[in-house]
Amino acid sequence: MRTKLGITKMLACLGVLTGCVGVSSLGAAAENCSGTWVQVGNATVNLNDDHSAPGHMAVGVCGWTSRCTLLDEDRSAPPQTGGGCDWAFRCTYKDGDGDTWTDESSPSQGKWHTVNGTGKYANAKSSGWSKVMKTEYGRPEGTIYVGVWGGQCSM
Repeated sequence: MRTKLGITKMLACLGVLTGCVGVSSLGAAAENCSGTWVQVGNATVNLNDDHSAPGHMAVGVCGWTSRCTLLDEDRSAPPQTGGGCDWAFRCTYKDGDGDTWTDESSPSQGKWHTVNGTGKYANAKSSGWSKVMKTEYGRPEGTIYVGVWGGQCSM
């Protein structure tokens, strides 16, 4: 059963989305997947440009997580990849069949990759880029973000 707030959030998502559909062609040449995402608070909806693709219209929950790398063996310097901690954004999506996948993104770098999945997404090896196209603050249902994404998707 959907709550009144849940329906309000979904209507807000669709209202904001109408201004951004069609701008997802910003990606690189070798892409085989692209689309639009809408996030209200910690809830998100994934819309693939290919409406027959797995994951189209999947609904997810997102949140921040920290990623830390260890220092070199003598603990005097970070490894070549860089030491210390960075924040990552993770979204776990569920499609109409009940299968799930989790994407992790680095908002500062504009990149994402799939970290795990179930069912048809169990062997997913996908990655790509993401860009926020619109942000609306101060909404009663939470901050609204609308973005586009693209990349290489494989299952």
